[in-house]
Amino acid sequence: MSSSSKDDTPRPPSKVVEPTRVNTAPQQATTSPGDGTHIPADQIRHPSEVDRNDPNINVVEIPAETKPPPSFKEQVFGYAKVIRGTALGKSDVKEHGEQVLRGEETIPTKRRSSTSV
Repeated sequence: MSSSSKDDTPRPPSKVVEPTRVNTAPQQATTSPGDGTHIPADQIRHPSEVDRNDPNINVVEIPAETKPPPSFKEQVFGYAKVIRGTALGKSDVKEHGEQVLRGEETIPTKRRSSTSV
């Protein structure tokens, strides 16, 4: 397959169309004052005070703070308690395991026995 070197050379830009120019600012974060990143305290309203049907108002509800989920160690302990309580028919052991899994209870600290030599 033979091709001439004339086809492999880059072509110059078109002389028919003028270059385009963008007159708008780039859509990036701004650092100018009044750009909407700070909401004045007098504009913050309780959700019950706002007409949710008003198209000029944005309502942002912040969820309540939640506890972090139990750690892996707490989950293992909780599931072990649930399984043990179920297998042995001890509802109090099972309930303690479920409380640990929900984050309502913590696991007991490891007891250290004092062995002197």
